[in-house]
Amino acid sequence: MSNNRGGNLRDRVAAQRNGTDGGGGEIAQRDSLEAQIKRMAPEFELAMPHGREATQLVRDAITCLRKIEKLDACDANSLLGALMTCAQLGLRPAVLGHAWPLPYWDGKAGRYRAQLVIGYLGYVELAYRSGKVTAITSRIVRQSERFDITYHEDRDELIHKPSVDGLPGEIRAFYSTARLVNNGYTVTEPWSVARMEAHRDQHAPRNRSGGLVGPWKDNFPAMGQKTMVLQNCRLLPKSEELAIAIDADEGLRVNIDPRTNAAEVTEHPDAIPGQVEHSDEPPTQQPERESTTLSEPPSSQRRPRQQSAPAAEQPGSQQDGDQSQLPVEDPPGLNEPARDENGGVDPADPKIAWG
Repeated sequence: MSNNRGGNLRDRVAAQRNGTDGGGGEIAQRDSLEAQIKRMAPEFELAMPHGREATQLVRDAITCLRKIEKLDACDANSLLGALMTCAQLGLRPAVLGHAWPLPYWDGKAGRYRAQLVIGYLGYVELAYRSGKVTAITSRIVRQSERFDITYHEDRDELIHKPSVDGLPGEIRAFYSTARLVNNGYTVTEPWSVARMEAHRDQHAPRNRSGGLVGPWKDNFPAMGQKTMVLQNCRLLPKSEELAIAIDADEGLRVNIDPRTNAAEVTEHPDAIPGQVEHSDEPPTQQPERESTTLSEPPSSQRRPRQQSAPAAEQPGSQQDGDQSQLPVEDPPGLNEPARDENGGVDPADPKIAWG
């Protein structure tokens, strides 16, 4: 019995020395990343807005690591870079719908990397924090609803009346509005379903067979809503944080120095994060940029599946930053309608479902 105990102890010590858990190495890899994240806490805090502490960010990051499938297999620097950008912007990863570090497979490098995807509510948070916006909304128009918008030189007239009877019907259009502190406002041009599908087809990732993959396939309504918010954010007076977020969204950070501007040290790989479907057929051509083939790693490098994170409110283009994920609740007050000088109600933000 004592010999068996000694042998088991030696096996465990050898497994720790070799960086494995004795059963595949997944736990050791995750523990190693957790340790690196904890060691980065002083740097995260240095990067964060004044008065904030890194303790919460570290806890959020470790939760991401344990819950988002394949995130624990990512290159450490790419994950730390995504978290550093969260720290600089004051956003919480995978909490409150702010942002998510998501894995993608870099076929050329033969490894997973983490890209930061800023969620719809992350942009809403940054817009409110700028002090220049009092309300920002994104809505879907359904078949059963009355919708009309008329443009005038001195004002615009918008009517969106939901139906309370029966089912809401199919989606007709998407739009976004915002109210500014100086009583000004912005309203995006409504996008039809056909226009949103064209945008999706231009920017969404595809597998080797040409099929759509990721949140644009599984969460079209939420992706459409985020796309409209991003269109609106480009019309708003921007804070420095909001401008950086737009540039860094869906990016791969290549420098984790907390003193660097996130937008200046972020690259945008060709592959977009999310659950990537794959084909066993070889790719017809090599991607032009270093970052990627939309394929899974060789079977010898695949890791057992963990519990998948819910799909994001995901955005679509590398220029438009259309990526988002996970079910979240709206922040307090987001659904409260803004009223104009005559008491008219500005369209309220709907409940956003990120899954």
